[in-house]
Amino acid sequence: MKTFFNKIIFGLFLLFFTFNSKGQEIEHFNYNISLNSGISSYETLPFWLVSNRYGSVPNSNFGALNASIFSNLKKPTKNFGIAYKASATGFIANENTTTGYIADKNSVFINELYVRLQYKNWALDLGNRNGEIKWEGLSSSNGNIVKSINARAYPGFNIKTLEYLKLPFAKNWLSFQLNFANYWLNDERSVDKANLHHSSLFFKFKLNPKFELIAGIDHYAQWGGTSDIAGEQPDSFKDFIRIVLGKSGGSNSSESDQLNALGNHLGAYLFQMNYSGDHTHINFYYSHPFEDGSGMELQNWMDGLYGLMIDLKQPEAPISHILTEFTYTKNMSGANPPDQGYDENGNKIHGRGLDNYFNNGVYTSGWTYFGHTIGSPYFTTKPVDENGITQGVIIGDNRFMAFNVGIKGTFKPITYKAMLSHVTYFGWFNNEYDSKPKQFSGLLEINLPEKSNRVPFNISASVSFDTGTYAPVNFGGFITLSKNGFF
Repeated sequence: MKTFFNKIIFGLFLLFFTFNSKGQEIEHFNYNISLNSGISSYETLPFWLVSNRYGSVPNSNFGALNASIFSNLKKPTKNFGIAYKASATGFIANENTTTGYIADKNSVFINELYVRLQYKNWALDLGNRNGEIKWEGLSSSNGNIVKSINARAYPGFNIKTLEYLKLPFAKNWLSFQLNFANYWLNDERSVDKANLHHSSLFFKFKLNPKFELIAGIDHYAQWGGTSDIAGEQPDSFKDFIRIVLGKSGGSNSSESDQLNALGNHLGAYLFQMNYSGDHTHINFYYSHPFEDGSGMELQNWMDGLYGLMIDLKQPEAPISHILTEFTYTKNMSGANPPDQGYDENGNKIHGRGLDNYFNNGVYTSGWTYFGHTIGSPYFTTKPVDENGITQGVIIGDNRFMAFNVGIKGTFKPITYKAMLSHVTYFGWFNNEYDSKPKQFSGLLEINLPEKSNRVPFNISASVSFDTGTYAPVNFGGFITLSKNGFF
């Protein structure tokens, strides 16, 4: 199956270079070069200096060089466009003996390497491309509890709409947005060479010129690969169709996958309300996680990420944006185990509970990539084992309650953002933590653009802290010097 997808992507890359060579001549390459350094009072960095940075910051004192080249969208024809980017990071870091995936040695890795082919309002991305930063970078999980900007981008293909497209029969009141993707998880993990399917569908209802509603589903599934415990997992094209449709596995799959759904499925429902006034934009959003049928049927309805964003429509004011969030994951569809043995007739009894977010019995590296949680960074990963393999999310630490407040503004020529979060971890159902460990984490980030200062580069500086009973008290700083240009 993977060979089939590889042939498709290789052919599309050839198509891109053929199109690009016959189209308009490239006028120039854009580039960005940045020097980064992070330092702290402890051997790890504070929470907000590592989290939501696309997995590019090692969790220890470090120095790094990032370089990227990229193009603006080129349009050889009226409806067709091409864009690309290549970005890599090299760093020198202190050894981190506590946690972390990439901070135990010096390293060079690829951040992004992709080609985008665009036709009207549709796009095909080939390679690994970072997701868009939403809610002005103030959200604890980028507005989506299962897909933040906390981990690196994974390689593969993604077909998507670039904006909401109107349905012809609905005039202006109903539009949709979707994507269909398959990726490869190429880090060190318990199931080697696993696939990741992603599809989403959202509808926007425009109630009047000021109000609109958005509702939809974001679906992911880990599938295929070779498990160090369960052996080779089904990965034929027929199995891929089962994954896309959420169907049970065939005779070559495990008993559990034959009874339930093939692979490790998870995702989120998204509900969003938008108000656009003359002087204020207000957005309320709710991202509800599911791991199985009980979550999809909202048995765990109270779990999720709740957010409120206020845009004061004054981008150069001292306070231009205010965000507040609440994240809750204690319910997990209740304490009834999913496997409750057999009845008197020998039929298996299935319970509905103990959802154990971001963990799985076969895909035991869980909802992680290169040691970082793919979803909300409040979900803490276990340390890697002696082979460098992530062991998933800490059971018990995935039951928590968290608050986050963020503001953004400008004091010319400086822009800033500030975040303050508090999280309480409860432990597992039958073994809750007596002390209920808590953590406060704060961040202040300021940015001074090149055109506003006397030095020929952009300056970004951050200070951050952790305090509480969950993680060690820690204080740290982060500085970035960057230069944009073209050649």
